[in-house]
Amino acid sequence: MSALEERSTTLPLRAAIEQRDHAAVVDAFAANAVIRSPITGALTFAGHEQIGAVFRVILDVFDDFHYTDELRGDETAVLLASARVDGTDVEIADHMRLDEDGKIYELTVFCRPLPAIAVAASVLGAALGQRSSPFRARLISVLVRPLILMTRIGDRFALRLVRPTL
Repeated sequence: MSALEERSTTLPLRAAIEQRDHAAVVDAFAANAVIRSPITGALTFAGHEQIGAVFRVILDVFDDFHYTDELRGDETAVLLASARVDGTDVEIADHMRLDEDGKIYELTVFCRPLPAIAVAASVLGAALGQRSSPFRARLISVLVRPLILMTRIGDRFALRLVRPTL
């Protein structure tokens, strides 16, 4: 296992996203790469076509996307970012496994806080569903709406319930 360290060079994925260069984003991945969704363990995106489709949506729906940290080893890298999705602040961690050419062959995405994940699931899911049909996009939005409400309410009440005990 390689140790992660800070380096002065920027990962190709970071540079591509910061430049909003869709073709360069896709090129940062190996041809057989896999992205693991932060929303459900059942969802992966594989190969350049699917990765290109998901990043087209990501580049479209995330605002104020900026990287805050980059850690990189020979075979692994981590990018930390902040962004806004549908007016909600979200923090993102991308854990990458790199092949011998420095291309990403596996990317696992993590997000926080929970209310932001629910909003991202709604917006990203609807945008990806729209590619198939407006009905799918609408259905995804409707199915995720209760989750958004529950996480926002839970976030407010949990704070009140926990804070007095600390």
